[in-house]
Amino acid sequence: MPNWQQPEGDCPGRRRALAARNLVELLLDAPAAWLDKTLLLDRRADGSWRRWSWVRVQQAVLRLAAWLEAQGVGPGDRVGLLGHNRPEWCIADFAILRLGAVTVPAYYTDPAANVQFVFRDAGVKLALVEEGEQAAKLEGAGIPVLVFRGASSEDQVLDDPSWDREIQAPLPAHEDLATIIYTSGTTGRPKGVMLTHGAILADVAAGLGAVPVYPDDRFLSFLPLAHAFERTVGQFLAVASGAEIAYAESLATLMRDFAEVRPTLALAVPRLCERVHAAVAARIAEGGWIAREVFARAQSLGWKRFQLQQQGKRLRWVEAQLFARLDALAHAPIREQFGGRLRALVVGGAALSPEIARFLLAAGITVLPGYGLTEAAPTLSVNRARWIKPETVGPPLPGVELKIAADGELLARGAMIMQGYWNLPEETEKALDDEGWLHTGDVAEMDADGFVRIVDRKKEIMVLSTGENVPPAVIEQRLVQDPVIAQVAVVADGRPYVGALVVVDEEALARAWREARRRPLPRNWREDRELKHWLVERMNAQLGDLPRFMRVRRLAIVKEPWTQEAGLLTPTLKLKRRPIYERHHDAIEAMFSERA
Repeated sequence: MPNWQQPEGDCPGRRRALAARNLVELLLDAPAAWLDKTLLLDRRADGSWRRWSWVRVQQAVLRLAAWLEAQGVGPGDRVGLLGHNRPEWCIADFAILRLGAVTVPAYYTDPAANVQFVFRDAGVKLALVEEGEQAAKLEGAGIPVLVFRGASSEDQVLDDPSWDREIQAPLPAHEDLATIIYTSGTTGRPKGVMLTHGAILADVAAGLGAVPVYPDDRFLSFLPLAHAFERTVGQFLAVASGAEIAYAESLATLMRDFAEVRPTLALAVPRLCERVHAAVAARIAEGGWIAREVFARAQSLGWKRFQLQQQGKRLRWVEAQLFARLDALAHAPIREQFGGRLRALVVGGAALSPEIARFLLAAGITVLPGYGLTEAAPTLSVNRARWIKPETVGPPLPGVELKIAADGELLARGAMIMQGYWNLPEETEKALDDEGWLHTGDVAEMDADGFVRIVDRKKEIMVLSTGENVPPAVIEQRLVQDPVIAQVAVVADGRPYVGALVVVDEEALARAWREARRRPLPRNWREDRELKHWLVERMNAQLGDLPRFMRVRRLAIVKEPWTQEAGLLTPTLKLKRRPIYERHHDAIEAMFSERA
């Protein structure tokens, strides 16, 4: 058995997940020693942090479950859940599950039409919704709603002792449906993924076999809980382990929340790492050549130190002394941005650029790239702290089988795989074959050690008119490492060469242009031919050793950044290509015109 298939260590959460009959037991059957311990934290209006003990959360869950039962909710009923990450979201989820009902989460970033589609398609009986903007999304939808923190008496259920009643519904079984999670719809209509209690428990146990978590750990939760990654790992796995969960106030306050919460563990998407990298690069550029030299030397020694640690070795004494001084200047401020206690940053949702992973690892931040998809509850692979290959998403978790099909598609099998898609038997048949293999839709490679590298989405591989295959994510990952490039979408399918839609950071662009050309940006810089030519050359320098046919030949600089609110990004900040291409149709055609 390969080294990485051995569980990392014995932790109570793994044992609890393996023994549990359902997800509710993870909360309600907690050890007595945990009951007075803090489970959840959230920020009050005055800026302080409110603490919820285990026993208080248990009590709130049972009260809300009793109220839901009184409204007629029972086993198998679907209940919608809509709101930001907060204690009430977690409490509502466990209350729904306690009744044997099925949680149907919707993204708080989605517009009203999307939320209503999800709840109607799932046939929810009731929706638990955050007040204000979120509740307004269901106005006139004809769906009964319980609003958190509203004015009605119903909203005080969590603190109302009159709901301390015996619940009639039996506890759910291992094979019962726990949730329907709708995919983000990057490649078409969202599909409802059906996951059982047993599937999620299997994924929790598998995850803890790769990255152990303990009762003295603290998570910072900021990815949407409607996403399977945050919900399985940031909620159920954390609860199984007895760890604390602190909810970030918002994405706008994220780095402040990191500094205040000082988590030991966090889940992230690549975009967060890219932003940190871009901010550091901009700061170093402003510091002049001395700052650049200090940082480059610190990164070089930090990377060497990391590689030696992976082999159980250390830097030589002289290098260690030099690195300690450089590290304090260059890397310590980066670690403090994350609170100074982070022992693992698990990155999923999309592929993390190996260069950005190396930047973080050299800085002393243990970044663990991983891979999964909603249909697998969701995590299938992750790098291990003792063996990290930054260019990969790690080897499979314990209990997961992965293999590469003849056409390069990654297939997965294990107890965490979905039952199928809600009311879509034909789609289910396409995704799950007769031998139980899930067809992930991702093209991948696997090395001799079993580590997986994701090449691109099978449906997103673009074919130039000359016949060459272009994986857009590979190009885009390289380009966004430049602080000048805020966002980029490759355009290549059916085209004679690669083009790019680019959102730039204007301040970073102005600095880089002045340094290169010794003059300010042209007034009409978005259309300036010289600037565009210079920017294409700068982008291709980022693409390094990629084949020439994958180099960018033309670009269009777009004015507005792509956002979730505009329907151009998924909740995990992946590009929605079709809407982006439709929005910028004229710019794309101009890029590939004979005149261009």
